[in-house]
Amino acid sequence: MIHRFHQKLKTSFMLTGASLAIVIVLTMALFKSQFDIFEAKTLDWRYQSKVNRMQKLPGGIETIEEIVVVDIDNRSLEKLGRYQQWPRSYHAKIIDNISQDGALAIVFDVLFMEHDKDSTIDRSLIESTKKAMNVVHAFSFSSADPDAFLYKMETAPERLDTLKFSFDAYNGKFKKFPSYDRLDGQIIPLYNSAARIGFVNFEPDADGVIRRMPLFGNFAGRFYPGLAMATLSHLMNVTQETISIDPGKSITLEIPDHRTVEIPIDERGNMFINYKGPYKTFRYIPYYDVLEKRFQPGQFKNKIVLIGSSAAGLSDLRPVPVQGVMFPGVEINANVICNILTGDFIKQLPVWQMLLALLISVLIVSVIASLMRMMYSLPLTIAVSGLLIYISFTIFSNSNVWMELVRPMVGTWVSFLAVIVYRYQNEQKEKRYIKNVFQFYMSATVVNEILRKPDMLALGGDRKIATAFFSDIKNFTTISEQMDAQELVALLNEYFSVMSEIVLKHEGYLNKYQGDAIVALYGIPIEQEDHALRACYTALDMQSELRQLHERWRNKNLPSFEIRMGINSGPMVVGNIGGKDRFDYTAIGDSVNLASRLESANKMYGTDIIISQDTFRLVNEKLWVRELDFIRVKGKNKPVRIYEVLGRKSEKLNPIRSSSLEYFVQGLELYRQRNWVAAYDWFQKALQLVPHDGPALEFIRRCKIFIENPRPEDWDGVFNLRSK
Repeated sequence: MIHRFHQKLKTSFMLTGASLAIVIVLTMALFKSQFDIFEAKTLDWRYQSKVNRMQKLPGGIETIEEIVVVDIDNRSLEKLGRYQQWPRSYHAKIIDNISQDGALAIVFDVLFMEHDKDSTIDRSLIESTKKAMNVVHAFSFSSADPDAFLYKMETAPERLDTLKFSFDAYNGKFKKFPSYDRLDGQIIPLYNSAARIGFVNFEPDADGVIRRMPLFGNFAGRFYPGLAMATLSHLMNVTQETISIDPGKSITLEIPDHRTVEIPIDERGNMFINYKGPYKTFRYIPYYDVLEKRFQPGQFKNKIVLIGSSAAGLSDLRPVPVQGVMFPGVEINANVICNILTGDFIKQLPVWQMLLALLISVLIVSVIASLMRMMYSLPLTIAVSGLLIYISFTIFSNSNVWMELVRPMVGTWVSFLAVIVYRYQNEQKEKRYIKNVFQFYMSATVVNEILRKPDMLALGGDRKIATAFFSDIKNFTTISEQMDAQELVALLNEYFSVMSEIVLKHEGYLNKYQGDAIVALYGIPIEQEDHALRACYTALDMQSELRQLHERWRNKNLPSFEIRMGINSGPMVVGNIGGKDRFDYTAIGDSVNLASRLESANKMYGTDIIISQDTFRLVNEKLWVRELDFIRVKGKNKPVRIYEVLGRKSEKLNPIRSSSLEYFVQGLELYRQRNWVAAYDWFQKALQLVPHDGPALEFIRRCKIFIENPRPEDWDGVFNLRSK
């Protein structure tokens, strides 16, 4: 059994390796893009689950007040007309109003691409920007399009203060970061008047959803920040000397107050956005109200103010994990700024931890599926999948940790299927082997049971606790001499058929027919917790069925006979025993031999079923038994208590029989106290109630002998059984 367990464990490790290889090839090579999209979708589900949980809390999701969105909404458009017709003086006034209220930063998520026809209007916007000293303006990058005469720019636009707004590109260290061909926008004086400028290009995933934000981009040999990063660079006074970037790990900002901010990024410099909630999680104020100064004084004091649009007609609504398609781009930037300021980031597990999670899930399922039956392994595999989902959702909700879900899930089911396919092929091979080997000495019923549970069968020697059963026909030689050969064979065939069915009914292993004897074993090859009880039930059912056979035989003028049975439980060596070409699956050992001796002991006591003390301990709660004697069988020095099986406790005991047994118990106690005379009287009382009680007759015989020939003082009450 241990060897088989180790073999299964070894197989599970082999299948674990094969499953890992399959999953890695599928998800990292053949179908990587599909896998990435599906994994991203599961991240969206986690976002939505987290938001749903937060919304159910008392008070729901609190509005973030430290970052304010001045919203070019539908109401503002109704009040001020088409956005394309707004004079830039509106924006200048917006800057003045917000700046005068004490805002920390004013961030335009609005593109000013070309000069206004009225240069004075541009000048007013530039002056307001310059005066505020904390305005961050947006620009965009684009790709070259030679067909439209839009060629790649080798340098930044003329007069743009690149040293103020960009960083050294570190000699190409960031080749995987986004690279752009052109910087759009012609109002260079407006840019130069700003505290910082940042690009507003998004990097959506393959399915178009915005889950990450590029913090830097390469252009014309310089490193330009995105709008959110530009805002923070202004607020934190980030310079070339106070920023360090490690692609695939983090961007580190050294803050003047001796603090350090580490922003986790991927190899392309993207930060995963930890969305704080659905649309309008941040404080929104209509653009029109700010323009008309219809807000409470101090509304913007010490706050970061972003100016953008939620109006559908202005084409700045993006698909995000928490909101579908109706989410303003300005609030995406608000989330990025909030994440960096609070240090509340999405942390993706590194590759080695992801592979470790994959290995653990695959290994667990491989071991489970290899060691257990399908009826158990399938629910447990489903449970492992459910646990993976629970863990991934929980750690994301509680700790903002993004643990891959799809790859471990794929690994879980690939490993399960791999084990099932392997087991099916191996079991077919094993079944053919078992049939070829065991058909020579095992009934078809038992063979089919072993084929159904091949894991329970140990080939070769194995020590087990089981129960041995022996039955024999009383005075068979005398009966056989009274019948011709054909009648005798027909009688035995009928007897063996009926008795064998009883053995198999109780799931015993019909070991062999030995002349007129039946040898059966319980607890092998199929392990049974109640093996002793099954053997005793077999004996009782045999006696009951034999009485019905007697009636049929009497009608046919055939002789009847009685059977005696011995049962013992204990350790025995089980396995294939024999020669090279012929062998027998059987059990050997003292426990088996004792069962045979107990069957013979019935002759002395005139009983039908005798069990040992070890069997008695396992069945006494279910059966009526009486203690018979304390004997030492031939070939053994250690004495053993023996008991007679009388019936099932589920059936009432005959009152007369019960009284007789009480007398017998009294007599046995006095017998062991060497009070032979008193014991004799009690055994006589038992015999008067049941005149043919074999044990009472035996002890009456002994008492007569011991009265005339008293036992020595050191007599221990043990009776030595000389015959086999």
